[in-house]
Amino acid sequence: MDESALDEAQTLKNLRTEAGLDIAQLAAMANLSPGQVRQLEEGGDSNFYSPQIKAQSMRRVLRMLHNQPSPQDLWAQSLAEPTPKSVNVIDDIIRLSEKNQHTTLDTSLARRSGNPLKLTLGLGALLVLVFVLLNWQESQTVQQKLFAEWVEPTATKPQEPAPVQAKPSEATATVSEAVSPVVVPAPVVAPVLAPVKESVSDCKQLKAEPTPAAPVSVNKPGTYVYVLASKDMQVCLDDGKRVSSVVNLKAGEGKSIHGASPWVIGAVDMAALQVYFQGAKVLISPDAGQRIVLKEQALNH
Repeated sequence: MDESALDEAQTLKNLRTEAGLDIAQLAAMANLSPGQVRQLEEGGDSNFYSPQIKAQSMRRVLRMLHNQPSPQDLWAQSLAEPTPKSVNVIDDIIRLSEKNQHTTLDTSLARRSGNPLKLTLGLGALLVLVFVLLNWQESQTVQQKLFAEWVEPTATKPQEPAPVQAKPSEATATVSEAVSPVVVPAPVVAPVLAPVKESVSDCKQLKAEPTPAAPVSVNKPGTYVYVLASKDMQVCLDDGKRVSSVVNLKAGEGKSIHGASPWVIGAVDMAALQVYFQGAKVLISPDAGQRIVLKEQALNH
């Protein structure tokens, strides 16, 4: 490694150590393999598709570790946080219970001697109360009987009105009003459900013809393609055997797709996609559109 690469590797190792992370933990956080993190610190690029990919991964991991808070900051933040109220409440309850254990007096009623005079007075008051309630209930019954005897003899049966002979038109109207109308239930109409729209992927929107493209230099076979996205996007690939693949990538995420040449690669925004084929980066023209075709070239010996 050159001097700048050695400095970046040593900086990465120091930042990882200060953050208290091992190689496996840092690899999981950075979406890399432990072997790739080890090569970032110790050198080598066999686990990366190309040196450019390794350099991009180094910059991304360093930026992530610079934004990671140090253990000292986390410790200072934990000291600055107030003590939960529930802990103080529990401590107060414990202290109060310990104090009551020393000051509690035995005041159980079972240990007190009974007072005969108080018991006698209480029993007498209870008997008087029962006697008063019985007399009051009997007086209410007598009043109800007297009221019934006073009302029933004077009650007269209401006289029934004499029938009135109505005219034919009035009788018809009276009969029509007396008959309750027949309520016809309204027909139940099934709700009309809107048709469910099928989700259309970005691949169905790519209608333009593919534009030929090729890598700058070749040193690997054309049996796979590596794509790297600079934003969240969907990539559509078709190999020479007409096997279609749809890859959903996050920003900064890359993936290798194996198959047979030639390849047709498409995306809604090709400017946000980097393509590596046969060991080199493919130069995509700004006016290439949304689809490119890659054909395998002979290896340079």
